[in-house]
Amino acid sequence: MKTPDDSRPTIRSASLAAAGLLAIAPLASPATAGEPAFREARAAWGLEFHHNAGLSGRKYMVETMGGGVVLFDYDGDGDDDAFFVDGGVLPGYEGPPPRSRLLRNDAGPGGPRFVDVTDKSNIDFGGYGVGGVAGDVDNDGDPDLYVTAFGSNELYLNHGDGSFRAAGAERGVDDPRWSASAAFGDLDLDGDLDLYVTNYTDFSITNHKFCGLGGSGGNGDSPSAEPQRGYCHPDMYNGVPDRLYRNDGHGFFIDATAESGLDGPAEAGLGVVIGDLDGDRWPDLYVANDKDPNLLFRSLGNGRFEDESLLSGAAYDRSGSAEAGMGVELADLDGDGLQDLVVTNFALETNAFYRSAGDGVFLDRRFPSGLAPPSLQRLAFGVNALDADLDGDLDLFVANGHIQPEAKRIGEVGTYEQPNQLFENLGGGRFRERPDAGLDTVRTSRGSAVADLDLDGDLDIVVVNSNQPSEAYENRAESGWFALGFSQGGTESAGAVGAAVVLTADGRTQFRETRAGSSYLSQSTLTAFFGVGEAGRIERVTIRHPLQGQPLVLRDLPVDRRVRLRR
Repeated sequence: MKTPDDSRPTIRSASLAAAGLLAIAPLASPATAGEPAFREARAAWGLEFHHNAGLSGRKYMVETMGGGVVLFDYDGDGDDDAFFVDGGVLPGYEGPPPRSRLLRNDAGPGGPRFVDVTDKSNIDFGGYGVGGVAGDVDNDGDPDLYVTAFGSNELYLNHGDGSFRAAGAERGVDDPRWSASAAFGDLDLDGDLDLYVTNYTDFSITNHKFCGLGGSGGNGDSPSAEPQRGYCHPDMYNGVPDRLYRNDGHGFFIDATAESGLDGPAEAGLGVVIGDLDGDRWPDLYVANDKDPNLLFRSLGNGRFEDESLLSGAAYDRSGSAEAGMGVELADLDGDGLQDLVVTNFALETNAFYRSAGDGVFLDRRFPSGLAPPSLQRLAFGVNALDADLDGDLDLFVANGHIQPEAKRIGEVGTYEQPNQLFENLGGGRFRERPDAGLDTVRTSRGSAVADLDLDGDLDIVVVNSNQPSEAYENRAESGWFALGFSQGGTESAGAVGAAVVLTADGRTQFRETRAGSSYLSQSTLTAFFGVGEAGRIERVTIRHPLQGQPLVLRDLPVDRRVRLRR
């Protein structure tokens, strides 16, 4: 097992030991652990966003794959705000230009109220947006924003006064290809956040093809092809390599893909997570690919990675076939302290549940888990682990929607709009679908993320729908909870990402790891949330970070409280 290098910068033990404990009174009284229950709150909260794919009628492949949402506290006021990634203008599109938007959360006793501050923020992304992720790249205490695109990606530096500055080209991360998901993580454990970007295919406006039934072939612009034209699948184009950008410590990046050992595959990447996949405290990489084998890169502990995709058991399905991987989640779903993988896939493939056996090895348990049958007819994208009912284990939310508006007419299975799904954790790696959870709006969903938007101790859900209004679901669970957040300040900002948090309450132990980027094109809150049911006290919380020499242990804490570690 590798040992993190003692010479790297560390989070000072003294500052952690003197961490401020910020207790916030809960807005909902704790009660008996209840059933998962959500209600649509988009209009009530003002979380208004209508995704615009820039539809042209020509079925450009990029039109059907976006967009994402980033839930992050950009202004440092203690509640998570929302950045929605919109599409862009394509040839043949007629209408107002799509625009990505930043909505500030002004949460109070009456609940959250979101205000559109896009103009004030100076975020004016003019490209075709796909997804996003947030992280403090320059260690100044404010989370910055990275937007992936069909075309040049963009990095927005947070000034700390509510405004941002575009700096993608200046900082070396303006990849011009079709990028999808991205993730921040301190991959070399040097105290700053590095960036991994998945790239999809070499599709372009100039190599646009006809796909569907009938038609005349060629570039797909013939009127005779219109009635049965569909969106192309990725195997009609070539996959393109992903990129790893290494932070120089000052918020400037160099392309370190080759020197890190990641320059081999050229596949259709869509989802990515950074996290400890083998229990050695070094961040590893997992990439969900569309019709290509999924990738698992284990850290060698020296800034380099080794491709162990095939050996890991998480590259293919049980028959040895590559699937159409879309989104990915990494979390301890069976309560054994090891992080498992969930990958969302195309219709008739089922979603995958790769259960960790330890040391970077995974077992495909999609059917024994109960996750496979309900996902057979669904085309899934976003996926999020959350304790929806606050009973002490992680449930799963899955966002569904087809890529073909006329799926049956062109010979594909499923409807365009599809119900989203909540899977209740039954323990032991088993789940059951909860169609009564209140996720009643049926649209064509893509990216999804979770955060406690109303500050009541449970995680709410935000969903981006392709060319449709977004959704926001308020979680109404009433039971015991505990939340641990991290102040981002100065050189310690990297400590907010990659922290491992272990909580023990009522004799039960739970594990969380904070991460920047997951699901599909999206990012959830960096605060670690735990449901504790009817427990009266938190016995112990242990926080460990690779930048920290010794773990910090907090004992005998009240339930229904937020604790924030700060300098």
